[in-house]
Amino acid sequence: MKRKEKTWVATAFEDGPALIKKAWLRRSFFTHPVFYIVPGLLVAFALLLIIYSQSAAWLFNKAMENQELMRGSVTAESIVASPFGYVYFEGLEWKDPEGRRILYIPDGEFTVDIFDTLTQQFSSATLENLTLNRAALSIHLNDDMSIDFLHTPAPSERQKKKPKLKGRDEDKTEEQMIAEGEEKRRKEREKLRQDWKNFNHENKRMDLTLSLNDCRVEVFYKHRHYLLEAVRLQTDINTKKDITLKLATGPFGGDMIGSGIFLNGKIDCRDTFPHCNLALIVDAVDPSSLGIGMDVHDPLSLAMHFEGKLGQPVGKGTLHFDRLRIPALDFTNVDGDLYYEDALFRFKDVYADVYGGKLAAEGWYNLDTRYYHIEGQGQNLRAKKALPKDNLRCLVDLDIAVDCKGDAKKTSYGGDFVSGRGKYRWIPFESISGRFHNVRKQLDFYDVKIDFGKMTASTDALSITDGKLKLHPIRLTDNDGNLLLAYDPDTKELTDQYGATHSLGQ
Repeated sequence: MKRKEKTWVATAFEDGPALIKKAWLRRSFFTHPVFYIVPGLLVAFALLLIIYSQSAAWLFNKAMENQELMRGSVTAESIVASPFGYVYFEGLEWKDPEGRRILYIPDGEFTVDIFDTLTQQFSSATLENLTLNRAALSIHLNDDMSIDFLHTPAPSERQKKKPKLKGRDEDKTEEQMIAEGEEKRRKEREKLRQDWKNFNHENKRMDLTLSLNDCRVEVFYKHRHYLLEAVRLQTDINTKKDITLKLATGPFGGDMIGSGIFLNGKIDCRDTFPHCNLALIVDAVDPSSLGIGMDVHDPLSLAMHFEGKLGQPVGKGTLHFDRLRIPALDFTNVDGDLYYEDALFRFKDVYADVYGGKLAAEGWYNLDTRYYHIEGQGQNLRAKKALPKDNLRCLVDLDIAVDCKGDAKKTSYGGDFVSGRGKYRWIPFESISGRFHNVRKQLDFYDVKIDFGKMTASTDALSITDGKLKLHPIRLTDNDGNLLLAYDPDTKELTDQYGATHSLGQ
């Protein structure tokens, strides 16, 4: 049998108290002041945001008038803002008080702290995110790696370099040049302390994310100058904690020329002096731009890891050449360990393939003076590979030293060599030995001896200048040192063991 449905009278009788309670609660909620205050606050806040977005240009100008970070004036061609702190700008320009352009940004975007902008209490922490597109920046790094932005002079404003006096640098020792460099940097630091800074960020907290997209960055550090193209940078900056960054560039020039730079790591700002932990890769550096060698352009790649005080880091890593060509020597697969401290690079455990043999080397390079010294020992070099047209067959061991006085034109190569048994054309010999020295386009050999077993051919010197061979007197002696024959290439005369002279004519 079906259950009877409740009548509306029964329902009202049983559920009435609950319905009355709900109705009272609903009525008390709608009549409570909170019901009107909260929406009112939300509407007021929304109106403030709308006013903020509509008055973005006015607020921007107000912020630029009150800011203390950048010396001079900052203007923009157009400003568009959203109600939630996002701002897009075009044609932003920063000029110093003299009206010279420090920075120009075609377009970019940033976000700001809404509370700061609504209360107009602007500070260095108001900016939260900043993106710059296709900007051109000129940056000066102090010894402590603090940043300032510079006015880059136009070509008409640049001072012409004074001509160097002949003999002026040649008479200076390396120690004198290093001391002069340190004194120059000390004066530059003193001048910077006395001068106005364009970017006054000392003792100011910054907490923002900075992005650079396809920017051109010019960097001045100590007396070095670098120009970076197609810069892409992503960094989170918190000056009370740490700074993390990722940097990649396209081709770079200035005091170092190459294909790209890649930097990744962190800078700890908690200590009195910031400490860094950075990984650096420098791709395809042109050695001649560093003053290394005589017209050496074979690309060099470096991979380094730096730790320590930001202005005085200590680094270690590796170096690599696919191929390295210097006069009379052609190296391949050059790899070694690299150490850096106080502007000095040290090379250790460098190994290379050369003419079928192996070379081990070590040395150093000073960034300030561009002086360097490299020593190497080669074993089992194949003369046939080194001199394919001369029909010389033997294995050669050599010791080589490379010295540079800060200029590629002042680079010299020297050392000594000795071979094992071999043949020159059809003539067999026991060994060839001697010393060599190369400066620019002149290659000199000294104390050259060819041991034929029962006799020895020797010469005090021979030289190759611009590809032309010049011989000095050649002597042929027996194993006891007695003269058998002597030839003078200047007079074209041959002297035999009896002292008789024979003219060989032209």
